[in-house]
Amino acid sequence: MAALEREAAHQERLSAGEERAWVGESDGEHPVVIVGAGQAGLVLARGLRRRGIDDVVVIDAAPVDATGPWTTYARMHTLRTPKDIAWPTWGVPAVSPRAWFEAVYGEDAWDAITFFPTVAWQGFLQWYRVVSGIEVVGSTRVGAIRPTEPDGPLRMHLDGPDGSWVLLARHVVLATGIEGAGGRHIPALLGGIPSERVHHTHDDIDFAALAGLRIGILGAGTGAFDNAATALEHGAASVDVHMRRPAMPQVSPYRWMEFAGLIENYGSFTDEQKWAFNVHLSAVDQPATQNAIWRAHAFDCFRFLTASPWQSVEWDGSDIVVTTPLGIHRYDVVFAATGIVADLARRPELSTVAADATLWSDRLSPEAAAQNPGLAAFPYLDDDFGLVDRHGGEALSRIHLFNHGARISQGMLSHQIPGLVGGATKLAAALSRRLFAQRSDRLLAEYLAYDVPVGVQIGRRAQPASTGETPAVAFSG
Repeated sequence: MAALEREAAHQERLSAGEERAWVGESDGEHPVVIVGAGQAGLVLARGLRRRGIDDVVVIDAAPVDATGPWTTYARMHTLRTPKDIAWPTWGVPAVSPRAWFEAVYGEDAWDAITFFPTVAWQGFLQWYRVVSGIEVVGSTRVGAIRPTEPDGPLRMHLDGPDGSWVLLARHVVLATGIEGAGGRHIPALLGGIPSERVHHTHDDIDFAALAGLRIGILGAGTGAFDNAATALEHGAASVDVHMRRPAMPQVSPYRWMEFAGLIENYGSFTDEQKWAFNVHLSAVDQPATQNAIWRAHAFDCFRFLTASPWQSVEWDGSDIVVTTPLGIHRYDVVFAATGIVADLARRPELSTVAADATLWSDRLSPEAAAQNPGLAAFPYLDDDFGLVDRHGGEALSRIHLFNHGARISQGMLSHQIPGLVGGATKLAAALSRRLFAQRSDRLLAEYLAYDVPVGVQIGRRAQPASTGETPAVAFSG
């Protein structure tokens, strides 16, 4: 690791090191505040510094060493993305996932894996934060973000271990993952079940307490199988995963998406093309990963039930009674592996501006929106990942959703591992451009006033005091 870090420092020098800072904190206003210190937030923070943008603040609700989902609801053993996916190194390959993995585990270990182990990925990200010199304000939650005036700073209300305070920002980037534009979706038919017997797969679940219990899971994505296996590994009596489809999908559109042409240029699609792209993605979905399926099926007390939507769910005082086309099932606990819902008003940081933000439903015909109301509820973002004010205001465009909320406007992969090369590069360039435009007058004035002599001397060059000759350099053709 020490050798790798020396090599990273060397590569930084080879690629001209850090760009000289040309913008930073001024009058208490930070140029960029990033909310979220997972992979997207960390990569963007490094990229901004490489562009000479100083005093970027990174905030996360989790402790500094536990950011991202990898120590909480990401219960898979490996990532779902192939190990050799491109990574934004910002000119320093030594800080890539592969370089770190080989330094820790060896080249043979890299050749032996297909997917990056989840525990190792968390270790890489923590090292990336340290080696990049990114300071994270951890255990701090962001409350409402409020524009002060049309061209004034954004006021961010924060709560952390030392109390509450206000931070001023020119731009705020919400690198807040899959729930960043809403929250967890728990179907209404589970509303009559005692709350302690219903969990969303993103919840902090005490799996040890589920030992000996019967568990039913609604939904059959990869998360459903990961949670099923985790429960069984902790001694659950049985787990059933219910899928409404008649069979597991066999085609993964995400694998098709993972090429630079789409990732870098998705924003060039028309609105009609973006909508058609995402309606199709929702319709065909993707299969659960093979490793997750095998992990759950390793247990004899696991069942995978297809063509089994939940028609009704009742609590009879002792059991959760689930009625499906396949019959009646009784469980002690149920999980909702039902993903997320887009609803900006559910996000504390966006609650005061949600009503003013344009949604995709505002840009679609009623007939198109009816194709998929859940997608129509997603925010409509500009080409800089910024919110679009219904009333034409500028301030909301300085709140950038570098999270799942960008799904339709900027691409499903823009903030995820396969898309970070395109998404982070695009957003970093956009923030640099907008910060430059905001400071263009003062930068021009600084340029016009610049008068530092370079020390040019007229006449013959003075001979050095030493009589030693400069070594000749030979070049071979």
